[in-house]
Amino acid sequence: MSASVRRSLLLTLLALAAGSVLFVGVASVRSKTADTATAADAQKVTLEFLPADLLMLKPAALVRTLPLTGTLAALNEATLKAKVAGELVELSVREGESVKRGQTLARIDQTEVLARVAARKADVAAARAQLVWAEKNRNTQKALLDKSFISQNAFDNVQSSHDVAIAKLGAAEADLVMAQKSLGDSVLVAPMNGIVAQRHAQPGERVPLDAKVITVVDLTRLELAASVPAANIAQVRIGQSVGFRVDGFGEREFSGRIERINPATTAGSRAITVYAVIDNPQSVLRSGLFAQGGVILERIENALAMPASALREEAGQSFVYVIEGGTLRKRIVKAGAGDGAGNLPVLEGLREGDVIVRHNLGLLRDGAAVRIAQSASGSAPAPR
Repeated sequence: MSASVRRSLLLTLLALAAGSVLFVGVASVRSKTADTATAADAQKVTLEFLPADLLMLKPAALVRTLPLTGTLAALNEATLKAKVAGELVELSVREGESVKRGQTLARIDQTEVLARVAARKADVAAARAQLVWAEKNRNTQKALLDKSFISQNAFDNVQSSHDVAIAKLGAAEADLVMAQKSLGDSVLVAPMNGIVAQRHAQPGERVPLDAKVITVVDLTRLELAASVPAANIAQVRIGQSVGFRVDGFGEREFSGRIERINPATTAGSRAITVYAVIDNPQSVLRSGLFAQGGVILERIENALAMPASALREEAGQSFVYVIEGGTLRKRIVKAGAGDGAGNLPVLEGLREGDVIVRHNLGLLRDGAAVRIAQSASGSAPAPR
């Protein structure tokens, strides 16, 4: 190849290399310019929030609870049964009526019972007469034995007859006591102060032995039985307060306390039943109502709390969005265990007066400008 050709080829390659470098440099400059423009655009974005979307943190009482649900039941309930068979001749109360301890509620026909009492009295009288005769005969035979007119064996027979007469009298008297008890059992009385819950029989019916007649409940103390997962049972202790609401009573709050904890788990669920007792002196609550509430584990006064809906997770860190000087900022926070209402105590990262985004409103930009929408009155109220 001639020297002129080689020189021409070299010049061509140098020109191509210079053009490539120039192209790369221009592309780099354009990329940096685009990034700068994007960042600037981000700073220019203005986010508009409704006052309801924001929350200003203020100290308040925070109550941590363990949820409980169950059905209320009367702590004391008694079902009266017929202890003697016969016709139910009287049933003087109906469902919903209040009764006093010792009040007569029902009577069973006493004709058969009175006949048994009379028969047992006659048996006692006959046994007593036999004993009198046996005792008189024994005394006579004892005198003959002392004079050696009869043998010891003959006297022993008389003594045995006397002892049998004593035993028969004792048995007859015991039968009389049982008959008299049956006479008393034919009258059913209230075992406690309470309210009639159910009549199981009607006047005129013949009730067999041990048949249910009437049920009485005491509503002054109720019991709530609820299941607690085994993983949470260590937090429950006897004496802890329980707060709950009952279907039919709206937002009204009731309270009780844990009185008993079952020592074993329930088969199948592996949960443990706890029993809360509720004082109900006015009998406002009724047995069988459904209750929903929780065991009060901890009460924190003047706690700085935020709704759980405000907390977000990213790369293993928890954060919230805070409005600072009209700008949206991401703030790393640390929160504690929440209460039953979905509030979390703030442990680190926030202070009183901070305004945070209350709900997850989707993708938000850190550093974006913030504007609060005006209310109908024309002014933007301060977040609460």
